[in-house]
Amino acid sequence: MFHKKTGLLWVIGMMIIIGLTSSTNKSPDIIYWNADQQLSWQDFKGHPQYQYRDISAITSSGIVHYKGCKDGQINYKVQAYFEKKESWVKAEALTRHHLEHEQIHFDITELYARKLRKALSQRDFYCGEEAAFETFVEAVLGNWQAEQQAYDMLTHHSLDKEQQKEWYHKIAMELSLLEDFKDLEN
Repeated sequence: MFHKKTGLLWVIGMMIIIGLTSSTNKSPDIIYWNADQQLSWQDFKGHPQYQYRDISAITSSGIVHYKGCKDGQINYKVQAYFEKKESWVKAEALTRHHLEHEQIHFDITELYARKLRKALSQRDFYCGEEAAFETFVEAVLGNWQAEQQAYDMLTHHSLDKEQQKEWYHKIAMELSLLEDFKDLEN
């Protein structure tokens, strides 16, 4: 599917966890996106899958949303996260450049968490409209997946350093424009 020569392979570990509570359980195996905390290779705790000769690393990140009902309306919490035990790297990919590539993937995940928070803030979903809520959320998450794939395709999985630099600035600018929709708990 992908070759070692293309740099790190980013595979999205999309997990939509639907809870009936608005609280989250903090786990030492999960990193919630935070502007003050960048990924490090030590965060990649999974075991490399050597049977996949052409894959150098896998990053698992996602957007989780919890929902419930309160006062007749659906309430929710949206967070971007990185799964340590599901993310791994082989020795040949342990470079700063490739780590920066992976950080941008995580930043794209946060960007779409913010886009989802913004979109949800502009809509009211009432108790009983859970299916409509999920359809709305899935549409945003589909755009997130497309953006992740475009990033890998246009940067040639990190080989095109100039494109990667452009994406870094593009995503940083978009995050800045959506500063009002960052998760205040992080």
